[in-house]
Amino acid sequence: MVTAWVIAAIAGVIALLAYGIPLFLAEYFPWQSLRDQRLGKPTVTTKSYDGRTVLITGANGAFGSRAASIFALRDVDTLILVDVMDCGGVKAQIEAELTKLKQKTPTILIWQIDMMTFAGCQELGKKARGLKKLDHVLLTAGILSFARRESPEGWETSVQVNFLSTALIGLLLLPLLKSSPGNPNPPVLTFVTTFGIYPSSFTMGMPKSGSYLKRLSNNRDGMEQAHQYGRSKGLLLYFARELASRVSAAQAKGVLRNVTVNSADPGSAWTPLTNPNQAKLIPRLIMNFGARDPQICATALVNGVSASADAHGKIMQDFATATCSYPPFMVRKSGRAAQARVWAETRSEFETKVPEVKAVFEMLDV
Repeated sequence: MVTAWVIAAIAGVIALLAYGIPLFLAEYFPWQSLRDQRLGKPTVTTKSYDGRTVLITGANGAFGSRAASIFALRDVDTLILVDVMDCGGVKAQIEAELTKLKQKTPTILIWQIDMMTFAGCQELGKKARGLKKLDHVLLTAGILSFARRESPEGWETSVQVNFLSTALIGLLLLPLLKSSPGNPNPPVLTFVTTFGIYPSSFTMGMPKSGSYLKRLSNNRDGMEQAHQYGRSKGLLLYFARELASRVSAAQAKGVLRNVTVNSADPGSAWTPLTNPNQAKLIPRLIMNFGARDPQICATALVNGVSASADAHGKIMQDFATATCSYPPFMVRKSGRAAQARVWAETRSEFETKVPEVKAVFEMLDV
C-alpha cells in the first residue's frame, strides 16, 4: 500500500511538471515569448510617409519621442506630438537632427493634454477636427503608478489614463481617420498593449454583480496596485478587440470608411517610466530578462501603426514566434463575457460624461 502511494505521488509530481507548470506559464508567464521579443530586431517596414499626418500620444516619452523621430526621418508631412508635458524639446531635437542630415522638416504641432480628465480628451478631439487628414494614430501615453490615487473623474489613475482616457481618445478620433492621397492603406488606429497583462490576469476576475470596472478601480495598495498597470492594459485590450469587431461591422454596412484598428506590443525597456522597478527584485528580474533598447520598441510600434488592412483586430508583434494571438484568459467564453461587460460599462460612463461620443457608439451599433 505504501509503495502504491509513493508511486501515485511520483506520478502526480511528474504530471505536474509535464503538464501543470507549462499550462501555468502559458497562462501567466509565457517566458518564451518574452525571450524571443528581447532578441527581436525589427526594422522600419515603410520607406516613406510623404504627405501623411501622424498623431502620437505620450510623445514626450521614451517610445513616443523615438517613434516621432522615425516618422520625421521618413518624410512625414505633419507630426502631432501630444503629451501631458510640453513636447517642445522633442520638436527641437527632431528639427536639429533633420537639419544636420539636410532633410526637410515636417510641420510639427504640439498639443498638451490632461489625460486625468475626460475634458482634456475632449479638447484633443476638438483640435483634431481641424485636420484635413489623419493617417496614423499611435496611442502610447500611459502611467505606471506604485501608489493608489484617484483621478478627478473618480477612477484609479492607471485605469483613468491607460484605459478610459486612451479608449475615449480612440473613439473621438475614429471618425476623423482619413488616409492622405499618397497612402495606399486605410488609416490605422493603434493601441499599445503589454506582456504585463499575463501576470496581472489572475487578479482580473469578473464579479457576479456590480461594476467590473469599479471593482478593478477600487483596488488597494500592495499586490493589487502592483498589477494595476497590467490590469488597466487588459481592460484596454478588451476594448480594442471589441472596437475592431464593431468597426468591421460598421464598415460592412457602409457607415464608416475603411479603418484599421489594432494593438501593438513594443516589448519592455528600461525607461523613466519603468526605472522605479530597479528597486524591486522580482520586477527587476523580469525586466532584465525581457528588456531591449527603447529604439527597437519604438520601431515595433511604428510598424504596428503602419500596418496594412489585414492587421485589423490583431496584436502586432515583431519577433519570430509571434502569433498575434490574444492571451488565453481573453479567448475563453468568460473572456468574451468580460469584454462585453467592459464595453457596456465604458459606454455608460462615456455617454454620461462625454455627450458627443454617443454618436460614435451609435454608428458602431450596426
